[in-house]
Amino acid sequence: MRIVMDSVGDVPANLVEELEICVIPVNITFGEEAFLSGVTMDHAAFYEKTKQVTADNFPKTAQPTPYQFLECYQQLIAASETDILTIVVSTKMAGTIQSARLAAEELAGQANFYRFDSLGGSAAQGFLAIEAARMGRAGAGIEAILARLEQMRDQTVSVFTIDSLEYAAKGGRVSSAKSMMASMLSIKPVMKLEDGAIVEAGRVRTRKKAIGHIVEVVKEQVGDTAVNLAVIHAGSPDDAGKLWELATAQLNPNEVVMVDMSIAVAINLGPGALGLVAVPI
Repeated sequence: MRIVMDSVGDVPANLVEELEICVIPVNITFGEEAFLSGVTMDHAAFYEKTKQVTADNFPKTAQPTPYQFLECYQQLIAASETDILTIVVSTKMAGTIQSARLAAEELAGQANFYRFDSLGGSAAQGFLAIEAARMGRAGAGIEAILARLEQMRDQTVSVFTIDSLEYAAKGGRVSSAKSMMASMLSIKPVMKLEDGAIVEAGRVRTRKKAIGHIVEVVKEQVGDTAVNLAVIHAGSPDDAGKLWELATAQLNPNEVVMVDMSIAVAINLGPGALGLVAVPI
């Protein structure tokens, strides 16, 4: 069993290599300039590029094409892989699963293809890919893996704050009117993923309160249950460190990782976005 995921999901680079996860890059454009997330544009280049953003070259994302999945699948088949599970970003946010389906149809009969809607992105999607890869290596069958992924997906809590609503508004995540009002009032909105969509989870006036509110919302959901945690941030390692300290003190963490969230997510949430993903174990 080999695992494939799009680069909206976040898995630490060492685990991508160790678990041999095939990551399909999301397409990024700044005006007429095109890049592949994590391939021809890394995080440092992305944040440097955002300093020069105008209305004419505001960054946008486009889901991977069927051909991108086809290339990955062909490489896996050439390596004698017969079972391929693709874990994609929430279908309520992108149509990536259709690209995976079309690629699989081109290779029908050459391998067994499975697809799973993560109903999330970033580390929420990444934790699923890690678990699936580990289970596959341990010899678990596809039915057991999918059952475990469904359980994890139902229990995962993802909460985050947006530093500026400009990116979310232009990416269609919130209305422009809300963005303008929040900017004028210096409101720091707190959001969460609910059934694959982004919904509001509170509004506070300061970054410090937003960090505290993130932990409060997660705590309300998971209580004292042991959890795997991911602190995710968009170019904000200092604030991520503060969130790490608060979260590990108030929750019951098992494994904790920190990731600079995928460029595709950062484009839609904006530089400075900060969040916490908790998966009960």
